Amino acid sequence: MTDTAVVYDDSALMAYAHGQIGAAELISEVNAEGRHVGVPSTCLAAALAELTDEWDIMQLMRLVRTKTVVILPLAAHDANGDPAEAVRQVSEFARLADCELTVGHAVAEAIAHQAYYVTAKPGRAMEALPPSWPILDLSPVRLVSDLMGVAPVATTAARPALSSEVDQGAGEPDGEAKMPSAVQPMLATPGPVPTSGEWGYEFKWDGVRTIAYVDGGEVKLLTRTHDDVTETYPELAVLGRLFADRRVVLDGEIVALGRNGLPSFPVLQQRMRTRRPTNHLLRTLPVRFYAFDLLYLDGTDFMPLSYVERRDALQRLDVSGDTVDTPPYWTGDVGSALIATARELGLEGVMAKRLSSPYQPGRRSPAWVKTPLTRTIQVVVGGYKPGGGRRAGTIGSLLVGMYKPNGELAYVGNINAGLSEATLRDLHERLDELRAPASPFDEAVPRDHAREAHWVRPVLVADVNFRSWTVDRRLRQPSWQGLRGDVEPADVRLPQ
Repeated sequence: MTDTAVVYDDSALMAYAHGQIGAAELISEVNAEGRHVGVPSTCLAAALAELTDEWDIMQLMRLVRTKTVVILPLAAHDANGDPAEAVRQVSEFARLADCELTVGHAVAEAIAHQAYYVTAKPGRAMEALPPSWPILDLSPVRLVSDLMGVAPVATTAARPALSSEVDQGAGEPDGEAKMPSAVQPMLATPGPVPTSGEWGYEFKWDGVRTIAYVDGGEVKLLTRTHDDVTETYPELAVLGRLFADRRVVLDGEIVALGRNGLPSFPVLQQRMRTRRPTNHLLRTLPVRFYAFDLLYLDGTDFMPLSYVERRDALQRLDVSGDTVDTPPYWTGDVGSALIATARELGLEGVMAKRLSSPYQPGRRSPAWVKTPLTRTIQVVVGGYKPGGGRRAGTIGSLLVGMYKPNGELAYVGNINAGLSEATLRDLHERLDELRAPASPFDEAVPRDHAREAHWVRPVLVADVNFRSWTVDRRLRQPSWQGLRGDVEPADVRLPQ
């Protein structure tokens, strides 16, 4: 076992089996180098327990078939389990994969030969492993950034900064600021990626915009509409442990990753509907918090500072772990490269933020520009038509609108695509409670759409994908994406 050169944990195995963006390619490159593979026994057992798709299991077999699989009981990871039982659980898998199964405590040998520990959960690995063991990070935000091919802005310090150091470095005035309790997020204006001037560029993540408040280890999560979602995402309580006795306010996005390792709003919706998730849901549909702005830290109000100063202080805090991360940002002439990478990966788009801009709570500012790559907008549900055939007894299509600058609700189309049976049942229950005697739209709805329509109060907001606008300002080929509990109906504006 002295030639063991790489060790995969269960998160790496799952990433490979699911074909996660970047992970499968990277692992394939490692295997092509002829390295022998080590897999902690409980890690392989955990991956097998999670995989239900036959194709995924075959992928895993292909991986372990490439070289000898050394089953390594890993002390910290296996502390609550029985390594011998784990070996028994995976022995049949090893037989089916036609690979050699070697049982032994080979961690020391692996360290001596500088074996890479490959994981999509580096936080757990850093706690379990000696500091000298090199870790290959497969977390999606790192792989996506690596695919850019352009180095992000570097962190100026590799450790959490003391508040006094942040204050001095940022040139803050003396005196302690009160920690805010309800910051209204700064918003971006839509537009093409700016190419002139000094800008910072980030990927646009498809999730729920959230302000995180951490005070003495206690965490509170508020959405744009000030809904408290702390209990909905209990795994983000890790922020309290990361900051211990510090006080901090972060702006960021709660995301859920699809099988490809990229943020997926439909996946996140399955968590948004559940106020108090079960342990099964927490395990099968975990979320992450991507922090991209620092608003307050230990008595210092960072909002008046420039974007680049806030970002530098945020990166020095090293907000990272298995459920939280700080995505990188780029400066210079990288806008077109970022757009191309976002398009290739299927990300939502790109954000550009003027380096000198302060944080302006609640303002939709030209200092922040969002460039979405998919044509996704928010709409307000104003009614529905009853379904027929397979949709009999439920919803056939949804009648939706957007608000004009004068406050009138304009009708923009009807939606019947993208609605699953579970979504239809959920919407039918919600809309039945919102029934209204007349149309909420301030203009006539086309007769064929209005016929037999059931009208509702316009309080539900949803994401919709569409191909283009028609000449009469209707959505062409709209497809339902999901409800948005973090957006007020009045903020859904018809583009001019």
